[in-house]
Amino acid sequence: SELMIRIFQHNVSSGFRPGYVVAASVCLCLALLTFPAKGRPQLLRDQFGATGSLQDHLGSVQVVIVVSAKRLRRIKRWEQAIRKHYDTLPLLRVADIPRTAPVEYDTVAAKLRKRLPDDVNVLIDLEGHWSKEYGLDTGVPNLLVFDPAGELAARHAGKYKSAGFEALRIDLDRLLQSQ
Repeated sequence: SELMIRIFQHNVSSGFRPGYVVAASVCLCLALLTFPAKGRPQLLRDQFGATGSLQDHLGSVQVVIVVSAKRLRRIKRWEQAIRKHYDTLPLLRVADIPRTAPVEYDTVAAKLRKRLPDDVNVLIDLEGHWSKEYGLDTGVPNLLVFDPAGELAARHAGKYKSAGFEALRIDLDRLLQSQ
């Protein structure tokens, strides 16, 4: 990548041995790719192979719902309420995959294609980037509200309840009015 080339050129011009510079540059770049900056979790694929991320809707207020793949049905009422009041609001669904045993993307994708309607796409988070980045308990739905710049503006968690939705609405209305 361009970053690796710049690091390499800088370190070689500073008198470091090229072999050590390459090794250090590769390690640094891998670390940067593995641990993205806050507010920018990894690009993920859904059960149909399409990619998606928070970056897809920068410039708009958006909601990301993160929950364990085993608890996906718990987001339905949240999503219905959101769509009833904000039909064009960008909404990402992320299935956190428990890391108790090694799992392949193709296996998870096939299971989700069987369990979910064709018009419901869910991003598959095999490595738990979202739950790690934001410290989420994915046993319950987590609704992360991002402002147009992609910064986390509010978070809500738990099973759907009308009082919980009203708190979410207050946050969304505040952000949408300031947009």
